[in-house]
Amino acid sequence: MGRPAVEGRGKRFTTKRSIGLYSGVFVTAGVIIGSGIFISPHGVLAAANYSVGITLIIWVLGGIVAMLSTLCYCELATSIPESGGDYTYLTYAYHPALAFLIPWMYTCVPSSDAALVLTFARYATEPFFVGSKPPEESVKLVAICLMLLLTAVNILSVKCALRMQVAFAASKFLAIGVVVVGGIIYVIRDNSVAKQNFTSSFNSQALKGFSVLSLSGAFYQVMWSYDGWNSLCHVTEEVKNPGKTIPKASILSIAFVMFAYLVINCAYFSVLSVDEMGSSKIVALPFALKAMGGAAWIVPLTVCLCTAGSYNGGVLTTGRVSYVAARRGHLPQLFGMLHIYKHTPSAALILNAIGCIVLVSIGQLGPLIDTFGFVNWTFKGLSALSVLILRHRMPDLQRPYKVPTVIPVFLTLLSAFFVILPLINDPHFLYFYALAFCALGLVLYFTFVHKRIRVPGLENATKFLQQFLLVAPSEWRKLK
Repeated sequence: MGRPAVEGRGKRFTTKRSIGLYSGVFVTAGVIIGSGIFISPHGVLAAANYSVGITLIIWVLGGIVAMLSTLCYCELATSIPESGGDYTYLTYAYHPALAFLIPWMYTCVPSSDAALVLTFARYATEPFFVGSKPPEESVKLVAICLMLLLTAVNILSVKCALRMQVAFAASKFLAIGVVVVGGIIYVIRDNSVAKQNFTSSFNSQALKGFSVLSLSGAFYQVMWSYDGWNSLCHVTEEVKNPGKTIPKASILSIAFVMFAYLVINCAYFSVLSVDEMGSSKIVALPFALKAMGGAAWIVPLTVCLCTAGSYNGGVLTTGRVSYVAARRGHLPQLFGMLHIYKHTPSAALILNAIGCIVLVSIGQLGPLIDTFGFVNWTFKGLSALSVLILRHRMPDLQRPYKVPTVIPVFLTLLSAFFVILPLINDPHFLYFYALAFCALGLVLYFTFVHKRIRVPGLENATKFLQQFLLVAPSEWRKLK
């Protein structure tokens, strides 16, 4: 099956530009706001030695770092108008073998996506098992059903997926607003906790036990809650007027998220004492019971909305990485094809879903997320550094937006710090598994991409699946 007949009418067979400024803001904000704001506050407070003031400052600093990193990605996305995000930028700045590790990791170990759908499933099934934990099989089944549903929506229609993402994001902000209002009402009735927390926010005793190492641990958890700020860079070819839309949408979304995180943390501290927050790993639950009473069900609902919306946004954005890698020849050709009627990378999305199903079936994702966290920061640091490398290597490249040089330098150093931090603070043998996984990826790249060794029967399988899935090779313009 070749390209569809639409090509003969002078139209390029490629993805459609469906994302504007409004939807771009909701896509990015929707990806960022997952379960982190409900889980991270406990760890951040503990790492900040239970100092309320330091905790709030760290949340603001995390937003500033996310904003600075966004500015670097804005230069890259506006000067290299290709989808794929970090994968694409590393391909041009370094070597395709290094860039290959990104789709290799996203496809085989989508731990963040699996964690999101499992978190959704746990909160969604708990009301049906009062007095006991939901069976793990039920949780996994619900997680897989959600994943298949959202993947199917993204395959059938990008516009429908965008509308769903806007609805999810709007619901998130509305639910967060309800939580904050609940906190305000509680303070009006009883302001003793808020007064105690904010008047002693920089307690000298807490500051005495504070160290740079503990600060770095708190900052690491905060940045996990802000992860996803580069989401639009994965779908640059699907953004309307990307030179203007991506910078505006990215900056606005980070500003909204930073404000939401700061406000909801203030709500937590207005209702819960430091001891109460320190004793609960999921801070939102005791907050809901204390501040909202009978309406405490709003918090689990909010978590479900946040996790489902974040996963849907991930399918819509980072789900394109496998597609972009395949059309460059770094993955089997089938995954670089588009549905001939829907113009969506259906084969690539199915591939991503299979990897996610495997991880959901395993269930124990904590070690995987921790293990590959420093790998993600390695790629983010390399992307920040690629801003400077591409300025030197491709000086004639049009750059509608240019970030001040000091920003990529600072972010490169910060990323290196986050890579080294877990190795020093909590060395674990699992980090060697991550390195071995990356080494295996390089071996596969050298064997099947560099040496072009073909798997027997792959071509016939590709033709069969191409006809079965109704997909065809897409057209794209490679940067010269």
